[in-house]
Amino acid sequence: MIATLLLTLLTAPSWAETTDAETPPVAPDSAETATIEKLPPPPQSLGQLTPERLMALRTYKAKRLQVRAETEYRGSSVATFTSMSYGHPHGLGTGVVVTDNISTFRTWGVYRGPQRLSTPDFLTLSGADADRDALVSDIRRLRTNARRWYIGAGIGVAGVVAGLVGMATATDIDTYNQFNRVSLGGTFLTISGLFGASFPGSKAERLYKYPGASMTSDQANDLAHAANETLRQELSIAPNEAWLLDLGATD
Repeated sequence: MIATLLLTLLTAPSWAETTDAETPPVAPDSAETATIEKLPPPPQSLGQLTPERLMALRTYKAKRLQVRAETEYRGSSVATFTSMSYGHPHGLGTGVVVTDNISTFRTWGVYRGPQRLSTPDFLTLSGADADRDALVSDIRRLRTNARRWYIGAGIGVAGVVAGLVGMATATDIDTYNQFNRVSLGGTFLTISGLFGASFPGSKAERLYKYPGASMTSDQANDLAHAANETLRQELSIAPNEAWLLDLGATD
């Protein structure tokens, strides 16, 4: 029995080695060995903020030009609705409802920070001096024409007043008829002057207020981008910083 125990102890190491050799290796966990994709690091220039650099970034954000979409609400003709009802205690009654129809208009404008720019100011800031001079010349010409029509309307009002006073103080029929013709002529001149002044006046206002009256949105974007690029270079701001400011600022 002792010999059998000794034989078992002598053969145990070789058996353990055989068992270890036949055991397949354990595959490592694929989730642990997989390479985790990391986000790109932020721009190095963003971490180097000095008071001067912070002021430059704020200046760029406040002075950059933006083309934004707009929605205008305008009142149109007034609609009136009348209804009748019967009941206690007033008996038969009527009701009137007056509504002011509101229409929406899609347009766009150019902004410098929170301020909306007129078209001449936008062309000045974007460096388009030739276009600004031509636009200002057109606006002045239209306003001059409107002013002439308004002067004619004023003369017509004076004629109406003179005719009414003359008819009130006339002592004979011929004098009355003369002042009546003056009053009618003044009325016609007043209406014609106001009607004629509305066209050049409204067109001048559109040219001044709405950039879309003299250019397309693509042209306005090109001018704004060129002006922003010039501003970025003057302030020594990196392109990635300017891009982040353009993306994150809408007011």
